This record gives sequence, C-alpha cells and structure tokens, in this order.
Amino acid sequence: MANSDVLIAQERLNLMSLMDEGEYIIPNRRIDENLLIATWNIQQFNNKKTNRALQYIADICERFDIIALQELKTDLRGLSRLQKMLPGDYRLLVTDPTGNYERLAFLYDRRTVIPTGLICEIGFPVPAKEHVGYQLHRMPYCASFRAGRLDFIIVSVHIYYGKTAAEKKEREKEIKKLVEFIKSRVKTDKSKVFDKDFIVVGDFNIEKFGDEFFDALTKDGLEMPEILKSLTTNFSRTKTFDKIAYVKRDSFKFGQKCNVVPFYKVLFQDKNPKGGKKEISDHLPLWAEFKINELTHELEQIINQ
Repeated sequence: MANSDVLIAQERLNLMSLMDEGEYIIPNRRIDENLLIATWNIQQFNNKKTNRALQYIADICERFDIIALQELKTDLRGLSRLQKMLPGDYRLLVTDPTGNYERLAFLYDRRTVIPTGLICEIGFPVPAKEHVGYQLHRMPYCASFRAGRLDFIIVSVHIYYGKTAAEKKEREKEIKKLVEFIKSRVKTDKSKVFDKDFIVVGDFNIEKFGDEFFDALTKDGLEMPEILKSLTTNFSRTKTFDKIAYVKRDSFKFGQKCNVVPFYKVLFQDKNPKGGKKEISDHLPLWAEFKINELTHELEQIINQ
C-alpha cells in the first residue's frame, strides 16, 4: 500500500473523530425523526478537484440529509465524481449556470428525504410590456421536499459580494428583495403557493453579526438559531458569511444543534499551507438539525389549508 493511501486513510479517520466527538460533533441521522441540513460554498468546484479532496468532501456530505452547494462551475464532471463516492442513494438537483457562470445544487439522500415536485430558480415578476425588472445576480435555487411529517421548501443562495460602497448597497438590496419575496409567498393564499415552510440557506456574504447585511436578512424577515448569528464560516474564521435561516412557523422545530465542520484542523496537514483551503474551499460546511417527527407538523398544515 502506498504511503499516500495510508496518509489519506489516517486523515479520513481524524475527520471522522472530529465529527463524532467533542465540540464539533454532528448528531446521527435518524429517519423520520430529525433532518440534518448543510450548506457549503465549495470554492470554484469543477473537475479539477483531486480524488483526495473529493473523498474528504464526500465524507463530510454523507453526514447530512440535504446539502446545498454553491459556487459550482459549468463543468459537472467533478460533481458527478462526488456523487459516485457517496454511499446510500444520494441524488442531485442542479441549475444551469447563472451569474458569474456558477451553478447551485442540492445533494440529497433519497432514503431520508423525498422531492415533492417544486424545482425552480427564483425570478421576480417582470411587467409584460417593459420586459425589464430586478433579478438577483445569481438566481436562487429552490426545491420542495418531505422528511418525516414535514413538507418544506429549501432555498439556496449565493448573494452578490462587491467591495465598493455601491456594490455593497447592491448586496444589501439582494438580501432585502429575497426576504420580501419569501415573506410574500408565506402570506399568499394556500391554493396559490406550493408550501409555506421555507428554509433559506447559503452564502449571504454577511460579514458580521449586526451589520447591514445581517439586518437585511433578519430585521423584518427570517430567523435563525442564536448560535448562527455570530458563527464564523470562512476558512480563516473571521467572517459570518453563511447562514441557515427560516420563516418562523409552528411547523418548524429547530433541534438546538448547529455548527461548522472545521476540516482544516485535520485535513491536508502535509501541505503548505496546511488545512485544505486551496484543495477544498475557503468556506466551511455549515449545518443545522431540525426535528420532523411530531404529528403537530402534519396537523398544522391541514388546519392552514
């Protein structure tokens, strides 16, 4: 056996320990009891990722029921290679390239979650005469699923970044427009909307708790677990870019557990610099647990009809 095989096996074992015990423990997946959702901006994800990097990514992804992936590039071969490395019955939903030639995708385990019909990019209504209207630079991707007794829609986003004052205003506007749209769908008559339970995940480019981007997401719109408000999600642990948020409804029950997977602590320790930023991503996977086994979820939806 080659030394590289031994090294990779040891790092995979260390990764398992990181996710199985201590500060960063991830709950076990339990069919019809809990739902583990992750979101991960995998930097420039294309077919150039090595098998070693993809194996580590797969080892992380298999801990979750649904993984929303951002910053996939046009070449889908790397994503296909990742899917083949996963155990069980993981399936893919993926967009065509949108802003910055990026795709969004949902990777989900069909043993624990089932698609229920809605798959689309979010485009805002445009007047017929003008054929012109506001849209997000990277159009959000959404799909409907059922897990246990809970039906829900998950929306994945990669919000525009920008560094100038004008570009930052656009970043804030994108978040506000998305929140306004989702809130309007929740208020829409049941017969005209697919579902009212929204989980919104992804890279919002929120730099810190309480900045204008955070306020745009939460002031009049979405909620999130308290720990997520200031949890740093970039590789250097200095920014709170990524979020998992939702519209508050009785049918949702957050499981009180969420965190990142700091893979840099155990992977690519033979590289300089260590940790895997170049090989894997400059973002860490972010996850949260939801409870889905309560009959109240199902009864609430019947009453709301």
